[in-house]
Amino acid sequence: MLETILDYLREGEGPLAYLILAASAAIEYLIPPFPGDTISLFGTFLAATAGYSAWLVYLALTAGSVGGGMLTWAFGRYVGRHRDRWPAFLRRPRVERGIDRIVALFERHGAAYLVLNRFVPVSRAFFFIAAGMSGMRPLPVAIWGGLSAGLWNALILLLGYSAGRRWDRLQQLSHEYALLSGLAFAIVVGVAWIWLRRHRHEEPEDPTRDTAPPPPPADR
Repeated sequence: MLETILDYLREGEGPLAYLILAASAAIEYLIPPFPGDTISLFGTFLAATAGYSAWLVYLALTAGSVGGGMLTWAFGRYVGRHRDRWPAFLRRPRVERGIDRIVALFERHGAAYLVLNRFVPVSRAFFFIAAGMSGMRPLPVAIWGGLSAGLWNALILLLGYSAGRRWDRLQQLSHEYALLSGLAFAIVVGVAWIWLRRHRHEEPEDPTRDTAPPPPPADR
């Protein structure tokens, strides 16, 4: 499938080509294994070598990323409002506490996480799910998610032009970045998990719970 898409894009510029670039950037948020990054990168390579409009490539990729992120946010919003429909393994106390901690982080720092989302490979969709579950409003989500996509797409366009006609070199740079950023993300998640394990605490017991009410005063 990937080769078919790349071959079509290689055939020449046209409205459908830009639509494919936008759709691939969106689908990547909905189906993370989809090779959206490779297709996006190839679009920037075509802008540098095959006469594609750099501005249209940039706008298509950015619009697709924002659209995909907002659909994922809507899913998170739905999930957050229907906890009673969660599967049993998500309703275990320990799992729910972990989810609640993540949601609380997005309630406080959601904008910062959304700005970073596009620079994190594979797991970026979960940023928008957490934003939806935390109750973030759609406009700030679109703004901060759009800023992240805009910065990322500007970066890969610069890489596309710097690599010139060497598609293999551009792919190598992309793979190296994905490896390093994925490793850094895994380290951060691991450290955060260890910190939460060490600092977790149970809810304080209510001293009035299971306590019988005092007897009424005796009649005099």
